[in-house]
Amino acid sequence: MKYVWRDNLDTTDLTIKKMLLNATLKANLDTLQYFMPSIFDIFKNYTPTDSGVFIDDDGKIDLFNNGQSVYKGQAEEFSGNQVAEFIRNPLYYNLELSKIDDANCIYDHQRALNKISNRQVKNDNKTPFNEERYDFVCMVGSGLGYQITELFQNKKVQHFLLCEHSTDVFFAMLHCIELRPLIERCIANGGSFNVKIGNNDIDVINGINDILIKHGRFYLARFYFYQHYNSETNDASLRLLKTIGYRLAFGFGFMEDEIIGFRHTLANLKLGYKVCKKQTEFVNQDPKRQIFIVANGPSLDFSLEFLKQNQNDIIIVSCGTTLRALLKNNIKPDIHIEMERPVEMLPIMEEVEKQQEDSHLKLKDIQIIALNTVYSELLKKFKSPLLLKKVNDAGGKYIEQLDPLNVYVAPEHTNPTCPNAAMALITSLGFKEIYLLGTDFGYISNQHHHSKDSFYYDDDYRTSTPDQAGIDSIMTEDISRKGNFRDFVFSTEVFDSSRVGIEMLLAKNTDVNAYNCADGALIANAKPFKIEDIKLSSNSISKNEFLTDLLNTAFDNKAFTAKKLSKMADKTFKVLKVTLEQLMLIITTEVNSREELADLFARQHHLLVQLEAREGYQVNYWLIQGTFKYFQTYIMSHCFLYTDPVERKEFINYSLEIFREHVNFLFGELLKSINT
Repeated sequence: MKYVWRDNLDTTDLTIKKMLLNATLKANLDTLQYFMPSIFDIFKNYTPTDSGVFIDDDGKIDLFNNGQSVYKGQAEEFSGNQVAEFIRNPLYYNLELSKIDDANCIYDHQRALNKISNRQVKNDNKTPFNEERYDFVCMVGSGLGYQITELFQNKKVQHFLLCEHSTDVFFAMLHCIELRPLIERCIANGGSFNVKIGNNDIDVINGINDILIKHGRFYLARFYFYQHYNSETNDASLRLLKTIGYRLAFGFGFMEDEIIGFRHTLANLKLGYKVCKKQTEFVNQDPKRQIFIVANGPSLDFSLEFLKQNQNDIIIVSCGTTLRALLKNNIKPDIHIEMERPVEMLPIMEEVEKQQEDSHLKLKDIQIIALNTVYSELLKKFKSPLLLKKVNDAGGKYIEQLDPLNVYVAPEHTNPTCPNAAMALITSLGFKEIYLLGTDFGYISNQHHHSKDSFYYDDDYRTSTPDQAGIDSIMTEDISRKGNFRDFVFSTEVFDSSRVGIEMLLAKNTDVNAYNCADGALIANAKPFKIEDIKLSSNSISKNEFLTDLLNTAFDNKAFTAKKLSKMADKTFKVLKVTLEQLMLIITTEVNSREELADLFARQHHLLVQLEAREGYQVNYWLIQGTFKYFQTYIMSHCFLYTDPVERKEFINYSLEIFREHVNFLFGELLKSINT
């Protein structure tokens, strides 16, 4: 082990200090070996290269980095002052969940959350309540660690995440503070002590997300971000958190939605619709055949002529709302993808059907492939509907339980928009040459955020659909991303998450060649490609013959007999009532503080985690997990708006009563879905 020493001190004093540093290092290595063996493996035989702990001329312990002293001999004093300032003016992530006007509430889920929101007393001064306990602290930069011990002396810290980019600096810290008492203090507070070493920007966010997954999404209501020192990497972590931190709170789902999706799944399976199998179960005879995924971005308008001229030769896959624009321009897709479950999608499709009354292009002539959650009455509008199993979905897990031989594919990243489902399907079918048109995931102007032939620009649509009213105002300039063919485009949280999902799917399918022809956001792992540069390959088999053969072999419904469907439904839900009763029992007593509430929510979360892990209970988990995440996070986030402990207590118990009433209502709705 190498150290940077100053040896002009009294020999005895220096020797004692060296011995203490070495003893602390040894104790910490033993601690890491017990609590964090993967971190121990990094440092058990570690030799620093550029940074290290040293003793200065005054006998002070300091950090040597980039050729100079970091703390100027004031490491402990600096850390103490920094912690005091942090407590006075903490930097924290405060989750703000938007409220829906009561008149526009579609679900009881929304109405219940509004009751909670309407009960709150606003903290107009925005003064943070001086919390006795910090439930979740993310610290970037370990330094010598004195600020950690100081923070723990001043606050009860429950979950702690320490992120240090430099292994040298972390190794130096191991000489200076003892980790075991800090770890044990977190555990005693019902929490955890976590370390991320040598990580890049996104790893900090992943580390935060790991804690939320393991211990409860409600900790996102407020977590503290402590930046110990400024550096390019630490600053980048904070910038990235501010930029994409919203993804941590995105797409929980909720029980009413899952009940709808489960009901649709049951109906679709009873109708005999076939489900997509894994690639090991069929053969794509021409995997390198060019296939075009067409979405409804603004650049679709500049791709229509290409599609119109070549539609007889190329395979066109339309995504959701793209269908209207294509049919309006006399372009028939070979496959249409749907993934939205609400029944409110049916009137939109009926409008498309009405649009085609005088056209030779009819919905009944178009092959639809949809996620298992899509409304059966919508699917009936098309030719021989086929299904793709949705991952992390109650209906999808139900199909999985009916599939002991593991025949049916469940691709990841089918959400949040139709291009995600389309890419998941096309890669699952084994295609390797994929062209992306209209997949903008952004816009140059918020006045042109979709194809101009889509219904987003219809006046009657804007006035009759509350969720889409004022859609231009939703398309803000708050988020910008690198463009595919230009410096940047504007985006939204949904568009951005959809783009990331495509990138992650392509990263897992490295044998796929994807070409992004859209004038929108740059998509990693998809080559920017001008539409005029596309060279179409010749094919010996017609596309109709090819697709008919492929879809006939890639889909089946052999596992879904009526008897099996009924038996599995009964088996799946016989314990759900008991499970919900156990979860609600945890929050039936009077709660006196926010800390107590957090601990009760953590107990609920751990029970849900156990439910997910049990074989055969995943359907139940995915039915209820979203509602618990939403209500826990929503209640907790509003708790922080109260500065008076008495008012906070009253709010907590009022909100829990609303929560319990809502869950009772949901169970009744679930029973209806099983018996219909």
